[in-house]
Amino acid sequence: MSGAERGLYPAKMRLSIMSRYVTHVQVWFYSEGASPSRVVHKLLQLGFKPVKGAYDFVYEHTDEELKESKLGTVIVEIADAIHKTLNGFKVLYRLDTHKPEEEEDYIPLEDIDAALAETRKELEEIERE
Repeated sequence: MSGAERGLYPAKMRLSIMSRYVTHVQVWFYSEGASPSRVVHKLLQLGFKPVKGAYDFVYEHTDEELKESKLGTVIVEIADAIHKTLNGFKVLYRLDTHKPEEEEDYIPLEDIDAALAETRKELEEIERE
């Protein structure tokens, strides 16, 4: 049974505060390939989350996933899923799976969006004064 069949890659990513492992993806686009928005959409469908930092996307593994399979098998399943999904898109990508450190070197984009919205609100209030 494949990882997709076991529900390892849901459309909406399951987040865990203390993930045992994370898989980062860095993507290089090609001007003759698929649009960045299409690539992002496909990676979101696999359960990856866009982030700002050294990598473009992160997948936080759940304990359930790692109990069902050895880490190596999960990594290969994710790599196969990305390969199949991005086949023909003319993009390059790099995967990196490791245990997360206390303070990771990436920021979820929704955190950045929330901070920007708050800053805009503060600026609007200052301009009104």
